[in-house]
Amino acid sequence: MNTKILFISFLLFICFFSANCSGSIINVGPGTSFSPAGSDDQNIINAAIQSANSGDTVQLASTTFHISSPIIMKSGVTLNGNGIGATVIYCDNPSSNFATQNIINCNGISDIVISNFLIDGGWESLSKMHSASNKYREHEKGVYLSGCSNVVIHDLKMQYSMGDFIFCKKNTSNVQVYNTVCKPGHDSFDAWSAGDGISIFNNCWGTFINSCIKIHNTKNVQIYRNTFYTDTGSGNAGVEVMGGEVTGLNIYDNIFSTLQLNTIYHDSADGACSGRGTVSNNIFYNSPGYDGISGMDIASTGNIVTSSYSSSRGTKNNGYVANNGTRNLPVYNGSVVPSVTFPAKGSTISTVNGDVSISWTYLNATSYFINVYNSTSQFDSSHLIYSLNTSQTSANVPISYTGSFAIKIGAHDDVHNSWVYNSPVSLFTVSGKKSATVYPGAYGYLTDSTTGQPVQSAVIKLSNNTWNCTQITDVDGLYQFTVNSGKGTYCLTASATGYLNGPELPVNMTGTNTEMNIKIVKAPDYLEPHYVKLYVCTDSNEKVPGCEVQIYAPNNDLGNEKPNFCAWTNNDGRANFHLTQGVTYKIVTITLDGQKYTSTLIPDLDQYTITIPPSGDTSAIPAMQTVISTNCTYKQINNTAAYINASYYDSSSQSSNLTFLLGTMSDGKTFVPSGISGTNDNVSNPIGVVTDSFIVTNYSGKTYTVKITAQSQTYGAVYKTVNVSFPDSNVPNVGSTDMSNFCVLILIIAGLILSKTRKEH
Repeated sequence: MNTKILFISFLLFICFFSANCSGSIINVGPGTSFSPAGSDDQNIINAAIQSANSGDTVQLASTTFHISSPIIMKSGVTLNGNGIGATVIYCDNPSSNFATQNIINCNGISDIVISNFLIDGGWESLSKMHSASNKYREHEKGVYLSGCSNVVIHDLKMQYSMGDFIFCKKNTSNVQVYNTVCKPGHDSFDAWSAGDGISIFNNCWGTFINSCIKIHNTKNVQIYRNTFYTDTGSGNAGVEVMGGEVTGLNIYDNIFSTLQLNTIYHDSADGACSGRGTVSNNIFYNSPGYDGISGMDIASTGNIVTSSYSSSRGTKNNGYVANNGTRNLPVYNGSVVPSVTFPAKGSTISTVNGDVSISWTYLNATSYFINVYNSTSQFDSSHLIYSLNTSQTSANVPISYTGSFAIKIGAHDDVHNSWVYNSPVSLFTVSGKKSATVYPGAYGYLTDSTTGQPVQSAVIKLSNNTWNCTQITDVDGLYQFTVNSGKGTYCLTASATGYLNGPELPVNMTGTNTEMNIKIVKAPDYLEPHYVKLYVCTDSNEKVPGCEVQIYAPNNDLGNEKPNFCAWTNNDGRANFHLTQGVTYKIVTITLDGQKYTSTLIPDLDQYTITIPPSGDTSAIPAMQTVISTNCTYKQINNTAAYINASYYDSSSQSSNLTFLLGTMSDGKTFVPSGISGTNDNVSNPIGVVTDSFIVTNYSGKTYTVKITAQSQTYGAVYKTVNVSFPDSNVPNVGSTDMSNFCVLILIIAGLILSKTRKEH
C-alpha cells in the first residue's frame, strides 16, 4: 500500500510540475480580464503583476495605458509590451500625480524584465519641461530600482519625463540595459551606491539639464556601443563619475556627439574617486575630449576627438540604430530636418558685393540641394531664382535687388536613405548693399582652399614692427583694415578653428586699398567627407556586380582588422563611399568566385574605376534556393497569444546584415510592419541556422508575414518573405492542449488506483 501511495504522489507531482514549470502569459488590454479604463490604468496593470507567479509574463496590449501613480513590479515577473510604437505608458497630470512619485517602482526584488514599450511622462514638450520647476526632476523616474538584482531593461523609450530614465540605489546589482532611447529631464541613468555589475550598451541617450550617465560608488560598470548627445544650450556630460570607489569602470566604443560641456569627467564637488578602469576607442564628435578622472587609475587608448563626420560615420550602428537604418531613432544630434543657420529666420540683411551667403546644417547627410524663391508664399518654377545641388552646407546666391525671399533646403538622410526638407521654409529680406570701402589699407576674402567657400569668424592679423591690428571675417569671409600710416611693408596672417594656420604673407602698402585674398587649408581632423563612386570593371570594361569592396584606413591592418568601409557593387558595378580627400586608402576587391585584388586610392576625384581580370564562368554558381533557405512556424501559448518563429540559413556562411521584420500584407501586395519587435531582429554575422521569435496576440484566423533581408557575398541583396497562417480556433488559456490532456490522464490513473486500493480494504 505504501508503494502505491508513493507512486500516486509521484504522478500527482508530475502533473502539478508539468502544469506550472513554464511561465504563463497574462494579457492586459481591451477585451481581457485586465481591461484598461482610460484612467488609473496602473490598477489593472498592478493587479495583473500581483496575480503572476515567478516566470510569468504580463503582456501589455498595443494601446495607451493612462496612469496616475506607480506601476509596482514583483520578483520573477516580466513586464512586456508589443513594441515602442505600439504600447504606451502615459502619465496623466504629471505636475501633480508624479511630483513626488516614480513611474515604475522596483523595491527589493529580483529576476525581472521590463521591455518593449514607450514611457511618456506627460509633459507634452521640451519647452514645458524647460519652464517647469527643478523640484520635479527629483521624481518621475522611469524605472526606479532599490535593492534589486538580476534586472534586464531593453527596447524601451522614454520621452517628456522630468526625472531620470533609470535610477539604481542600495546595492542594486547585475543590471543590463540595452536597445533603449531617451532624453529625460534629468539623468538618463543614475547608479548611486548601486553595488556591482551593470552593463549599459547599444542605447541612444540625450541629456536635458544634467548627464547621460552618473556613477557613484558602484563597481564593474561596463558602458559600450552607446551614442550620447545633447542639443544646443542643454546638457552637461556623457558620463559623470560622482565619487566613491568605481573599480572596473570600462567605457569603450561609444560616440559622444555635440556634448556642450564635458564628455567623461569627475565633479570634485561630489567627493573623491578611487579605483581602476579604461576609456578606449571612443569618438568625441564636436565634443570636448576625455581629460581624466581625478583619483582613478584610468588606461586611455584609441580615443578620437574630431568634427569630421567621415571619422565618426562608422559608428552609426551605435545607439539603437540597425545596420540598415531601419530603426528611426536619433543617431548623433537628434536633428529631424535640415535647418538654415544664416540668414537667421525672418532677418533683414544686406548683399555683400552682390551676393547673399546662405548656410545650413544637417548631420546625417552628404548631399543637398538649395532652392531660393523671390516669394514668401509661392514656391514654384516661376518664382525660383537660384537652384544648386551640392555636397557643401553653404552657397553664395547672387541677388541684385531688395525684396523678400524664401530658402528651401533638401538633405539626403544617409542613415535612412531618404530626402528630408526644412519645414517651414526659411524667410529673409534683402535691404541694401555692402562692399569693401576704399581706404588706405588692405581688404580681401578668406576662403577654403578646397571648396572655395568663405570662412567666417576667422582671425586676420595685420602687423609690422611697431603696429598690429586684428579683424574677424564676416559671413562672406570678408575682412578689412584701415592703415592710416599709409605706405610700407606689413605681415598678414589668418587662423580659423579647424584649419591649419595660414603662412605669413607680406603686404606692400602703396597708400591705396590693397586687395589680398587668402586661402587656408583644413586641418586633417576637420576634413569634410568626400562622396566617391567606385566602379569595378574587367579588362574589357565590363561592369562587375556583386563584388565586395573593402576599404581600409592607412593605419588599419588588412590581415587582422575589419575594414573601415565595406559595400557591394550594384548591377552597374558601382559602390558608393564617403572618404576623406588626401588620404591613401588600401582597397580589397573580392569577386563572386572569391578572388581578392588589392590596390590603393587617394580619393581626390569623385569617380574611380578598379580594373580586375575576368572572373570566369559565373554559371557555376549554385541556385540561391539550394544555398539559402528560410522558414516560418508558430507555437500557440494560449487562446490569445502565440509565438511566430522565423529562421534563415546560409549553408555557405557568406551572409551578413540579416534582419527579420514582422508584418502583414495589405491587399496581398503591400507589406505593412506590425511594430512588434522580435528576440533577434538584427544579426550582423549570421552563422548556422538563425531564428527570431515574435509574440502575437489575438491571432486567431490571421496571416502574418515575416520579411527577411540579408546581404550575401555570392548573391548580393537577399529578400525573402515567409507567411504563417493561424486557424480560426481557440486553445486553453494556460499550457498546451497536449500537456493538459496528459495531466488529465495522470489524474484518471491516480483515481483508478485509489479506487482499487479502497476496495481491497
